[in-house]
Amino acid sequence: MTFNDMPSGSASPRVIESSCVSERRALSAQAIIDRSGAANLIVLLRVRMGFPAESFALAARPLIDGYAEFVQLRPMPGSSRYGGAGGQLQRGLVIALRALDHRRGQILPRNAPPEILGALAHRWTYAVFAAALLRDVGEGQSDDSVRMFERWVPPIVQAWLAEDPPLMAELRAVLAGSADASSAIAELVERAATGTRSVVEATLPPAQTESIAGAAEASVETAPIAPEADGPEFLDGVDAAGAERPRRFIEWVRQGIADGTLPVNVRGALVHGVEDGLLLASPGIFRAFIRRDGAGQAEPGDAAKRLQREVLRAGWHLRADGGVNLHGYAWKQDGRAAARIHGVVILAPQRFVDPVPPINPALVRVGDAAAAAE
Repeated sequence: MTFNDMPSGSASPRVIESSCVSERRALSAQAIIDRSGAANLIVLLRVRMGFPAESFALAARPLIDGYAEFVQLRPMPGSSRYGGAGGQLQRGLVIALRALDHRRGQILPRNAPPEILGALAHRWTYAVFAAALLRDVGEGQSDDSVRMFERWVPPIVQAWLAEDPPLMAELRAVLAGSADASSAIAELVERAATGTRSVVEATLPPAQTESIAGAAEASVETAPIAPEADGPEFLDGVDAAGAERPRRFIEWVRQGIADGTLPVNVRGALVHGVEDGLLLASPGIFRAFIRRDGAGQAEPGDAAKRLQREVLRAGWHLRADGGVNLHGYAWKQDGRAAARIHGVVILAPQRFVDPVPPINPALVRVGDAAAAAE
């Protein structure tokens, strides 16, 4: 079944069109976004998704605009936070942000071999974003969200997603409200909609302020976009790092692994293979790069912390619930923990390292360290 096929019993095109006519567009998407103060949330969405500006404009912005024109400036009835003009739009964007926060702590698709995780990562990120944004469009088991998805998501993006049939099947089921209990997308969306407030929502004042805009803009990276092919495959090849130094850092790690200057999987090493990806011991790995990079000895600790923040903002790493960025591992010897290692785990390291170091069987994950500054 193609994405435009409709199962028997679905509403006819005339019914679909009549529902859209009744939702006559009083304001343009941009006017709604401006009046509701949602522009800053959209900036943060782009950062969370890790898409360059051009890719985000192509793939995500049409869906956001369609949703904005659909909800207009309607408030969320009975909500103290979203009871003002534009409340429905703000809530939809916040749920999407929270779902993406949860998604960053997940390896998706589940149980996929490492060699294909990198190729599918951005598709799953987009699917989580779309499902979360459209969660409240329909009521119960309904095709409303599916139809909105088909109407607002560009065909080239739908085709890109459909190249992973299991993903499309799961996304359609989530949108229709008929997802299986094992659905990773449904789980992330429901956690976002019903769980505790995220850092984004907790710090979001009722009236959007310029300080929030400044903080959001400071987090935005401007990554160069790969040459555009016939479709949006370039989304799979992008990373969220626009700053030069994180790129130089990850290239230094790659080269160090390749030439042996960075030992791997041995006691005292700064790099280890783990089930979730590539563990970079902190702060040692960042201090080593600072020394090699010629930053001098002045305030080496602060310089390493600044580099770590820059690398974390690139969005390559495993982020656990609560915004935890550093993860703890125990080095087991004779059944006992002989040493502890804390560090940043780079997801899908095959994006940067070939071959990927094997998993170190001596390391056992023991819990997450305190969240580092982002």
